[in-house]
Amino acid sequence: MGRLHDAVCQIDRICQDRGLDPIKTKGEISMKSGFFLAIVFPNTPDDPEKLDKLQAATQSVLGVSLIT
Repeated sequence: MGRLHDAVCQIDRICQDRGLDPIKTKGEISMKSGFFLAIVFPNTPDDPEKLDKLQAATQSVLGVSLIT
């Protein structure tokens, strides 16, 4: 457990480092991944399918691969 949450935290750090609006950016990633990032908590069970979708969406929006 925790890989999905770690990935969302990485997205937060990327937004901060790049000076991006985290709400807008995470909203766009959420739309592409098919689930809301705001509902991912430290105790959220990992789901390989969601991790794959989040990876693809983040690559599409931010142009980076997440470390999962």
